[in-house]
Amino acid sequence: MDNLFSPRLLILSVLVFIFQLSSVHTANGQDSTSTATLLGWEQRTRNFMLDRSHNHGGTHFNRGLFREHLNEMSPEHNLDLITYQFTLFQDYDFEQAKNVYRMSTGSLNATEFAIENTIKSDIAISDKNQISIDGYHAENIRANRFLFHLGYTRNLTGKHFLGVSHTLSQYKADLDATFFYRYGDFDDGMVQISASILDWGSNVVQDLAKDGRNSWNERYDITHQYSNRPELLSMKYTSSQYNRLKVELLGGLQTYTRKRIEVHADTSNYIDEEWAHYLGALVEYDHPLFTVGLTYQRTFSKLKRNPTLDSNYNFNNWQITNQLGLYAMGRLQAFRFEQWLWYGYDRDRIKGKKVPKKIIRHGDPFDYLEEPISIKSRILYDPIISGFKTGLEFHAEYSRPQGPKAQNGIRSFDFRRNYSIVRDYNARVTYTIGYRYSQHFYFLAGISYDLDGDKQTGRGTYKVIDDTTWFDGGFGRLSISW
Repeated sequence: MDNLFSPRLLILSVLVFIFQLSSVHTANGQDSTSTATLLGWEQRTRNFMLDRSHNHGGTHFNRGLFREHLNEMSPEHNLDLITYQFTLFQDYDFEQAKNVYRMSTGSLNATEFAIENTIKSDIAISDKNQISIDGYHAENIRANRFLFHLGYTRNLTGKHFLGVSHTLSQYKADLDATFFYRYGDFDDGMVQISASILDWGSNVVQDLAKDGRNSWNERYDITHQYSNRPELLSMKYTSSQYNRLKVELLGGLQTYTRKRIEVHADTSNYIDEEWAHYLGALVEYDHPLFTVGLTYQRTFSKLKRNPTLDSNYNFNNWQITNQLGLYAMGRLQAFRFEQWLWYGYDRDRIKGKKVPKKIIRHGDPFDYLEEPISIKSRILYDPIISGFKTGLEFHAEYSRPQGPKAQNGIRSFDFRRNYSIVRDYNARVTYTIGYRYSQHFYFLAGISYDLDGDKQTGRGTYKVIDDTTWFDGGFGRLSISW
């Protein structure tokens, strides 16, 4: 079973990739390609840094900033997101629009949906002044987020801009201010440098909470104080097209963070130190008949939980993801073809003298490594102006754990029996149907047929199933711009 699907899937995807590049040459030469961007991925990543109180487990969670592995996830969690979320092409359309709302939702399990709503509006209040409103709503296993950014941008002269934005959220201790300089714009190429002051009012708010504790108010049982408050330093570069080539470079560094946490209920005080960053790069060739591109995406978070005299905590954990992507898109009249391939190199490591039983319920601390391969293939009937949309999609994920085999023959069993969310292989075929009213409004719905039958558990063992499953979830997407 270890090597049953990976070579076949790779060969199939490469053949589809080559077919797309050759078949689109039969088109009538119309410019019907699309362009991708990593800016949507960057904003989702930044939201984990900017809105940490609404990440899974809250501000003081013990398993990494970006919540890569959680017991609440199903073994198909990543495949669900690949199926339901907008693609990088659709992210480009979102970034180009001045006023736009979009929604995606899909089934995560028997009782819950994953849902994401994003909205933005850029309002020119004069020739040189602009107000921007950006909203992000995400409910999935990793986050339960409702976050808005209110921003102001001033055109200094020519292509030079200065701006500021501020988060609007429920928790007073989790408010952030961002200052930026930008040269150029998204359409014609730009460079932007930003500095965000994270949790700027946290220490004052937490002091008030600590002083407000009494027998009638138990909501302040956990308080904290920063000795090193985090800042987020970031840059983004998007080029204009030159000889049909476009480049994007993105990066963000969260500065060293140190805080003391007081758990008043049981006096289990401890000190957290945290490091985090993200990187992204995209290179794209946009021919009149097809588009091809390469992407690289990386996230890094490290948490060191240090003991105090009255603490039982003493451990470190790292979560690192690296993903290399290849994509191609072409159009044959009203038919659109897309192929996506991703190769990952992901690590989840924990060690220490006192690791909580909530993290390691079985065995010893782990150092988990996987090299996943993910595939998304799309053949769509997709009129450019208006009309019905329909198509077939193929989605697959091959997890490829790299750890040693246990006595039962299962790789990385020490990790998988603590986090029963790693299945060797997941795959589905998805049928989609929708309607495009215009270039500014469309909706799409889909239903998936299960190809793997859910025969394997998240631990890598196999279940005895009388009737294999076939339904593998449904989803919907909606986009409106004005």
